[in-house]
Amino acid sequence: MTLPSFLSPRVLRHVSGWLLLVSLFTCLDWVVLPNRFRIFGLPYSLPVLLGPALAIYAHYWLLSHYAEPRRYGQYLAGTLVVILLSSAVLAAVGRQISPGLHAPVVFGKASVGAVVAAPPQPWLAEYGQAVANVTITLVMAAVARYTRRGIKSYYQMQQLRAQQLETELSLLKAQVNQHFLFNTLNNLYGLSLAAPDQIPEALLQLADLLRYQLDSSRQNLITVGSEAEYLRNYIGLEKLRLRAGTKVDFRAELLNPAYPLAPLVLLPLVENCFKHAVGPEGEGFIRIGLVQTATSLTLRTENSVPAYFRPAPSGVGLPTLRARLAQFYPGARHQLSVEATPGYYAATLRMDL
Repeated sequence: MTLPSFLSPRVLRHVSGWLLLVSLFTCLDWVVLPNRFRIFGLPYSLPVLLGPALAIYAHYWLLSHYAEPRRYGQYLAGTLVVILLSSAVLAAVGRQISPGLHAPVVFGKASVGAVVAAPPQPWLAEYGQAVANVTITLVMAAVARYTRRGIKSYYQMQQLRAQQLETELSLLKAQVNQHFLFNTLNNLYGLSLAAPDQIPEALLQLADLLRYQLDSSRQNLITVGSEAEYLRNYIGLEKLRLRAGTKVDFRAELLNPAYPLAPLVLLPLVENCFKHAVGPEGEGFIRIGLVQTATSLTLRTENSVPAYFRPAPSGVGLPTLRARLAQFYPGARHQLSVEATPGYYAATLRMDL
C-alpha cells in the first residue's frame, strides 16, 4: 500500500522536528524560565517560527535547483532574496505579537531577580537582528541537511561494499575451484603415463577433494581440522605423480581442530610448492608445516626450485589468496611473507584466529 505524499517518511520527519522544537520552547516557558522570555510560550513560538521555517524550505529548494547544479550566481541571488523577505516576516510578526520581543532583557536593581524589558528597538535594528537570526538558521539547517545526507551516503556505501565483497567472494571461490581442477587433471594425465595402476586410488582421492570443495564453497567458514585433512589428501594426491627423488614432509600441530577458519585460504601456498619444486631430474624437497596456537594459525611452506624454472604468473594463485585474506582477515589480522632465491622458495602465512 502506497502512503499519500503528505504521509511520506520525509514529511513526517520534518513535522516531527518542528513539533519537537515547539515543544522545547513550551517546556522552557513552563518549567525552566517561567515568565521571563515570552518568546518561549506557545502563542509566540508558532508565529515567530513561521519566517525561519519558510526560509529553510525555500533555501532547501535553492540548494537542490541551483547550488548543487553549480549555478552559484542564481543560488546566491535567491538566497539573498529569501533572507531579506523572511527576515521582514520575522521582524513584522515579532513586532506585532510582542513589541519588545527582540529587545534586550535586563535585571532590575530594585529587587533581586526582577526582570525588566527594555523599550522596543527601532524597526531597522529589529530587522537587522532578524536578518542575523535567519542567516544563522539557514546555515544550521544546511549543515544538518548535508550531515544527514553524508551519514546516509556512508551507510549506502557500506551496503554496496558488502554486496561487492559477497560478489567478489563468489568469483574467487569459482576461480579456486577451476584452478584446482585444472591442476589435478594435469596431474592425473601425468600419472596415467607414469603409473596407470595408481589411477583408481587417485580418482577416489580426487572425488573426496571435490566433494570437500563443493561443501566448503557453500560455507563462509569451515574448521581448522577439516582444512588440514583436505591439505593432507591433496598432498597425497600430488605425491602420486612425483619422482622418487622428491622428498615431501607435511606436519600439522593443531591445538583446537574445531576452530572456525575461512575455506581454501591455505591451498594456494601448498599448490605453489608442487608447481615449483618438481624438476626433470626428480630431486627436490617440499616441507609444509601447519601450526595452531591459542590465538593464531601459521602455515609455512618451503620448496626447492629447479634451475630451469621461470615463474609464469597465472593471475589466480597468490592474487586470489591475497584477495581472500583481505576479505576474511583484513588489515593486521593476517601477515603473508615470501622468500625467493634462485634455488629456494618459502612462504609464511600467519592469521589471527
